[in-house]
Amino acid sequence: MSWLQDPVHRTLAGALDGLARRESLIAANLANIDTPGYVPQSVPFEGALQAALAEARSPAGQRVSTRGGPGSAAPGEMRRTDPRHMVASRPPSAARGTTGDVPFAGSIRNDGNRADLESEMAALADTQLRFAAVGRLTTGRLAMLRDAITGGR
Repeated sequence: MSWLQDPVHRTLAGALDGLARRESLIAANLANIDTPGYVPQSVPFEGALQAALAEARSPAGQRVSTRGGPGSAAPGEMRRTDPRHMVASRPPSAARGTTGDVPFAGSIRNDGNRADLESEMAALADTQLRFAAVGRLTTGRLAMLRDAITGGR
C-alpha cells in the first residue's frame, strides 16, 4: 500500500481541505460585511470531517454516502451507545437556537445583511486553531513515515 493511499493520510488531507474551504468562506463573509442583503455562508467542520472519513474508508478514495446504515445518526444528532447514557430531548442546534454555524438566522441590521463581525472573527479563530491542530497531526504522521524509511537516522 502506498502512503498516498493510507486512510489516515487521506482523512487528514480531507480535514485540511475542509478547513481551508471554511476559512475562505469566512473571508468572503468578512469581505461582504457591509454588503446590503448579504447572507453569510459556512462549512460545518464536523460535516467536512465526516465526508473525509467516509472517503478515507472507501477503497481508493471513492466517495460514499455518510448517511444511513445501522446505528448512524444525522449530523449534530446524539446517538446512545450505552443504555446508561442520557436521552437528548432535542437536537443541540435547537437547544442553542442556531442553524449550523450561523448564530442568528435573522438580520439585526436595516440593510438585511446577516454577517456579524464578532461571530465571523470567532469562527475564524476556531478554524485557525483546528487547522493548526490537524497540521500538527499531519506533520507528526509524516515524521513517523520519515523515521520508518530512514531507520531513525
